[in-house]
Order: sequence, then C-alpha cells, then structure tokens
Amino acid sequence: MTKTFSVRRLLPIALSAFIVALALRFFQHGGVRHLNVADVIRALHDIPIAGALAGGVLVLLLYGALALYEAIIAGVVAGPVSPRRAAMGGILAASIGHLLGLGAVSGGAIRYRLYAAVGLRPLDIGKMILLAAIPYPAGLGFLLAVSLLVQADAAASLLHTTPALARGIAWALVAGHLGYLTLVLRHRGPLHIGRYQLPLPTPGLTAVQYVVGVFEVTCGASILYFLLPPSVNLPFTAYIGVYVISILAGLASGLPAGLGVFEVAMVALLPNLHPAQVTAVVIVYRGLLEVGPALVALATFAAYEIWWHLPAQRARAAAVAAAMDETD
Repeated sequence: MTKTFSVRRLLPIALSAFIVALALRFFQHGGVRHLNVADVIRALHDIPIAGALAGGVLVLLLYGALALYEAIIAGVVAGPVSPRRAAMGGILAASIGHLLGLGAVSGGAIRYRLYAAVGLRPLDIGKMILLAAIPYPAGLGFLLAVSLLVQADAAASLLHTTPALARGIAWALVAGHLGYLTLVLRHRGPLHIGRYQLPLPTPGLTAVQYVVGVFEVTCGASILYFLLPPSVNLPFTAYIGVYVISILAGLASGLPAGLGVFEVAMVALLPNLHPAQVTAVVIVYRGLLEVGPALVALATFAAYEIWWHLPAQRARAAAVAAAMDETD
C-alpha cells in the first residue's frame, strides 16, 4: 500500500520533470537557440493594434462568462453566497489562477476566503471549487477533438504525426466525452471511487459547463490568434489543436501558468513563424489574459479585505455565523 501510494505521488512529479526537460532541450538545441531580445522587440512592434484591441474585448467576454457561471453554481449549491459575491469570486479566482497556475488550488483559496466569510460551509465551498474546475478541461478536450477531426491533415502536419493517428486521438477523445455524458445522464447519486464520493452535476449543469468551457478556451485561443502576423495562413480549426496541446503541455509541466513550456510548445508547433514572432505574440497574450487581469484582481481583493474588516462588516459576519449555528 505504501509503495503504491509513493508511486502515485512520484508519477506527477516525474512527468512534470520530463516535460520541463524536453522544453529545455528544445530551447538549447531547437528553434529558439538563436532567439535574442532585439528580434523580440521588433516583433512586438509588428503586432497589429487591431488584434490587441480584439484581444482586450475577448478578455472581458471571457471573464464575464466565468463570472456568470460562478453565479450559476452558487445557485446550485444553494448557500448564503449572493450572485454578486459569486461573480466577484469567479473573476478573482480565475484571473489569479491563470497567472499562478494550479487554478483549483490558488483559485480555491480565494473562493474559501470569500465564501467562508458569509457562512458557506467548507463542504459546499469544496463543491463550488470542483464545479468551477470542470468547464476548462471539458472545453480543452472537446475543441482538441474537433480540431483533429475537422483538420486532420493540417493538424497532423503541425503535430508531426499522421492524419490517421490524429483522427484516432480525436475519436478516443470523443469516446471519453460520450462516456462521461452517458454517466451523467444515467447515474443517479454520487459516484463512488474507492472510499470517496464524487457528486455528479445534473445534465442541465453539464451542458452549461461544456458551453462555458468551449467559450473560455475559444476566447483564450482567439486572443493569441488575433495577435499572429497577418501573413500566417493557418485555419483557426487547425490552430486550435496547436493551442490546446501547448496549454496541456504547460499544465502538465506543473510550472506557474506553464511559463516557458507553453512558449516552447508554440514555437515547436508553429515552425512557419520565427521564434521571435511567437515569443512576442505570447508576451502580449499573457499580458492581456493573465498579467493584466491578475493585477486588477489583486488590487480588488486587497480593497475587499480592507472593506470587509470594517466594524460594520465584521458585525454582519458575526450575525451570519450566529444564524448558521442556530440553523444547525
């Protein structure tokens, strides 16, 4: 039992180390070997202003969708969290989670601080964290499957594989999604995995999760796509596969926001672009999607903490806690 537990703990660490090592090897011997700051600065000047403006609009739409979804799951959990507080929690958790990585952990800490303050029980906070974590991987898997099916030849060329293998991976992903949806539709009550119980969302909430996940990933991918040079002749349906695989590589590395690994993957999978162009595009992309929203979120969270510690708010929190104790 101890040996199995040790393997389970070491396997993610080994996988992360392997991916980081691959990225470093490519950085030293691959397409980014001759990258220099001057080239990146010139590439930054060449980024279309219209693309950056479109990216800013997409950032607002993306975080607006996440705020709306957080308000929806607050209603599903049916606790004392108001839609306004839930929307704020969704935006703060997502923006800080995007920057720091491990969104379920960093975003979960934000949610716990905001929702526990109004009396939401730890178990219900855990449910909200779990429900909030589902859309993004669902959207990644769905869009990767669509990309590999619709643009199998182009995707295979970019991913250095065969169209048949690309379609095989796509159908495996489709089978996984169909299996999950079948489970949601047919299974009643929590799912038992060993000694753990995993509550499944309702079919209606599952549909919302897929819509939100696809929208979130599409917005994120579109931000970077609009920043690419106009000379790039790459269909969006083929590009989305490159974007998702780069995101997955960054997530698997375990580094905050996949820093470095995402960039190296994009350079490797977009060989028709100079590494300096890809690097410049990713810098602006990260600034729009991650750094800018995170800075605003941190300032907002600091202002919230000051406001919440005012005497009137402390009294209100004590009253809510007393009401919850009486209910119990």
